[in-house]
Amino acid sequence: MEITLATFLFIYLIYIAIFLFFSFFNLYHMLRFGFVSFWAYVITIGYIVLTLLALFVSYYYIAQIDWSYTIELFELSTPSF
Repeated sequence: MEITLATFLFIYLIYIAIFLFFSFFNLYHMLRFGFVSFWAYVITIGYIVLTLLALFVSYYYIAQIDWSYTIELFELSTPSF
């Protein structure tokens, strides 16, 4: 049984989509209701910067992989007597 690396890429992309959905939802609430002090601005900007940095680093490493490579999970062979 073989599985391609692209399967892991799709799982990762689903995770990123869920993360971005919740991030946009949280950022909306921070921008709308959360700016009560200087530290709220710093934390919001820091969150955005670190998220973008993580996405760019992730893309840098993901772009270098051959996603058509397959991994053999179980070798299905007939026994030889």
